[in-house]
Amino acid sequence: MTSAVMAVDKSSCKQSQPVKLSDTIGPLGLIAGNGRLPFILAEKLYQRGTPLAVAIGLKHETDPSLGRLTDFFHLVRLGQFKRIIKLLKRHKVKDLVMVGGVKKTRMWQTRPDIIAVRLLAKLKHLNDDLLLRAVIEILEERGFRVHSVTDFVPELLAPPGVLTHNLPNDDQWRDIAFGWKMAKALGDLDIGQGVVVRQRVVVAAEAMEGTDAMIQRAGPLARGQGILVKVIKPEQERRIDLPTIGPSTIKNLHKAGILMLAIEAGSTMILDLEKTLSTAEKLGVSLISCCQSDIDSGTPPRLFGNTIEGQSHG
Repeated sequence: MTSAVMAVDKSSCKQSQPVKLSDTIGPLGLIAGNGRLPFILAEKLYQRGTPLAVAIGLKHETDPSLGRLTDFFHLVRLGQFKRIIKLLKRHKVKDLVMVGGVKKTRMWQTRPDIIAVRLLAKLKHLNDDLLLRAVIEILEERGFRVHSVTDFVPELLAPPGVLTHNLPNDDQWRDIAFGWKMAKALGDLDIGQGVVVRQRVVVAAEAMEGTDAMIQRAGPLARGQGILVKVIKPEQERRIDLPTIGPSTIKNLHKAGILMLAIEAGSTMILDLEKTLSTAEKLGVSLISCCQSDIDSGTPPRLFGNTIEGQSHG
């Protein structure tokens, strides 16, 4: 299996030349959580004529209809590492992708096998990035190669620029820059990827409840003037758990009265881009895709796709 990847330079957020994945990639396996992302990967590969060799879903998390897009589909309980490894080997999988969410409260409802028990025992805490790095380490120790979903569906990564028609005004841009620094600090502690800010005050910070619950909590506090800023953690493992938004994010923001969203270009995935943008335009939610260089220079990004002469930021 081969694939071309549009790599994104993290400092400039500009697309570089395509990177060709190794020709040695063989049958591809998927460890799937909940949500739309496992389906997007499976559908893309199915359309290309190179369907997943096997998908392993998590009971009470993964939609079983994913099985129609794969050669083989299995459901396992969270924490059953031995069974997952056995299934991957049975289907002669060496390369795999891990995508989809898992309710964070689920970790207290698992019956871990011996591999999971040993993993948990050696970790200082169970925050997302440290835990997921340890999972990747377990898989790599057993000969598997773990890839990012964006290696196969690079178009998921957000392009840089203002993706809707409304540019941020000066006050909004200052809030975005402030929120960016706060979100990066939160990520540095491996707590969450986003914050809601209003007039240079953090209204809410994302923790284990997830983005949607944080938005709901922030709405009454922001009172129609909040901005959600969502970024990648400074030291995040980029093969898993990249910041992700989609149409439901936009709808939740609108419902909460938060009408601006700033994300990190090249490091945030947008599910169903066309639908996300059309939903944002319809509901009046502005979507700003920023690079670190925008924050460092203090200059807001331009409208994506074209330059409008005479367009002001006021």
